[in-house]
Amino acid sequence: MDLEYTYWQDGAFFVGFLNDFPDDSTQGVSLAELEEALIEIYETKQEEKKHLATIRKIGRIKLPA
Repeated sequence: MDLEYTYWQDGAFFVGFLNDFPDDSTQGVSLAELEEALIEIYETKQEEKKHLATIRKIGRIKLPA
């Protein structure tokens, strides 16, 4: 499984977020450190899902032409 993320360099730090969780940004002094922090965010989010009563999903409705 791959995790997709967006990142940029801000001075001495690499800053980024998982594309599935854009509100949870983190940073590292190296790209590898940033990736480790992003993995921790992912793992935390997976644990949180176990404790939620309902998980929100996205659906689509096709409108008639």
